[in-house]
Amino acid sequence: MMVDDLNMRWTHLMVSIPPFRIQIKQWSRRAAGITGLTALISLAVHIAALGYVGADAAPTSMHHEAWLLHRDQPTQPALIGSVDLPQPLSLQVARAARAGRVARAAFGFLPYWIDADYYDSIDFDLLTHIAPFSVEVNRDGSLGDDHGWPWTALVDRAHQHGVRVILTATLFGDEDVGILLENEVYRSRFMRQIRDKIRIGRADGVIIDFEGSGQNGWPDEIGDFLRTLTDYIHAEIPGSEVSFASPAIDWNNRWDFAEIADSCDYLFVMGYAFSGSWSGNTGPTAPLTGPGRTIATMLSDDRDYGQVTRHHPEKLILGVPYYGCQWKTLNGAPGASVEAFVNYPRLSDAVSQASLWGRRWDEQSQTAWYRFQDGEQWLQVWFDDMASLELKYTMALDNNWRGFGMWALGYEGNESAPWQLIERLNGHRVPTLVDLQDIGSVAFQVDPLYPNPFNASIQLTYQVAVAGRVQADLYDMLGRRVRSWSQHLTTAGRFAWRWDGRDRVGAEVASGVYAVLFRYTAGDGSAQTATRRMVLLR
Repeated sequence: MMVDDLNMRWTHLMVSIPPFRIQIKQWSRRAAGITGLTALISLAVHIAALGYVGADAAPTSMHHEAWLLHRDQPTQPALIGSVDLPQPLSLQVARAARAGRVARAAFGFLPYWIDADYYDSIDFDLLTHIAPFSVEVNRDGSLGDDHGWPWTALVDRAHQHGVRVILTATLFGDEDVGILLENEVYRSRFMRQIRDKIRIGRADGVIIDFEGSGQNGWPDEIGDFLRTLTDYIHAEIPGSEVSFASPAIDWNNRWDFAEIADSCDYLFVMGYAFSGSWSGNTGPTAPLTGPGRTIATMLSDDRDYGQVTRHHPEKLILGVPYYGCQWKTLNGAPGASVEAFVNYPRLSDAVSQASLWGRRWDEQSQTAWYRFQDGEQWLQVWFDDMASLELKYTMALDNNWRGFGMWALGYEGNESAPWQLIERLNGHRVPTLVDLQDIGSVAFQVDPLYPNPFNASIQLTYQVAVAGRVQADLYDMLGRRVRSWSQHLTTAGRFAWRWDGRDRVGAEVASGVYAVLFRYTAGDGSAQTATRRMVLLR
């Protein structure tokens, strides 16, 4: 192996494992002249000594870094609410929401680690979609920690305001993502299990947040995976949405964004993380303009989203950062050399600190920043404030994109300005709060369960006003489907289904809490649902 070949490997490693950029660069200089297998072994040993052990040690994205920071935090109880299952998004509320004044999609990720007092600050009438973050996915397609899903309080409140709930499914790291996508058994397992999670939580779809550098080729598989998943979820859950969180820039020619956009309902383009913990110089996390590739070039460059913007702009949502980057720096000049990464301040903190230290504006990138000194040490923070966010929102809307979105709700804290900006640019939906208990009570109704708890069997009785079809799906509290049953009804009346405590293969199930989801579809295609919980005591 020639030294030039080895240098190419060093360059790639500096991109792939950002936290160790400086150390690898310095070591590579000392290694000049070393060739062949010896250099590769030495490089591998050096990386191991630095502690690089996979996805957990080397974050692959902002979403991943945030998850690593908060992975052990519990889900805020305010999001979960009662133990009852959520109510679905009803036709009545959905139609009222569509008749409102919100112009385009406003999509917000909502992490489980939001501050306890934030939940009441969400203005649901300014959102069209909210994405609980997240249900974790394992490499074999099974689901891991769901962080308390279903979040009944959140889903019910969102649905009362006509907001669609899109469950986030996360998997980080090239190796894990590649293993899942290359194995049909693992793919099928994931599709079944995420379908069940969507159903049990009454969500309105799923956004796939699989991330990694893609150096093992998994981006070549994602289009086919998404197409199969989209067809499957659409068939299993009519009216649902399937989307993908995609990178802003194809830095290494690994992505076909046009194909990926065609394979699902839409893409949430993560228009951030241009700078971060790996950066050698300070700079914007989401440059609108400037040298090289930016948010503006992303819309027109065919290497990125130019083709999709021209032909299918309705497939794209522009994600913006509600966070900034803070570094210790060599001096106070913009673009100064980084001495150490500090943290990712939330939007609310950056706004308040900028007012204290003096907010500055970078004309080149059209973003905000500020600087201050701690003794002799210079520090810089670059972030998007209302002025830079407005420019990005406007660019997305002017290019007829589906809308815009935020990573992440909660990071604006109690600041009202971000909500006011959304209202000014995108409109405010007419409030659609309704009593969900009254919806569909005439056309379809499930009677109270009795006896409950039960031992041997339980009868579930329901009434329909007109002929139609009833589908009943029984789930345990892990979201696994235990039993299914359906009936075509040619007349109105009262009907019943008796469950004997056995699964679909006839085996007795364990004691515990179970939920049955009824879906009634009338002859005109309109649908209503109802849920009941029961306790089995052996």
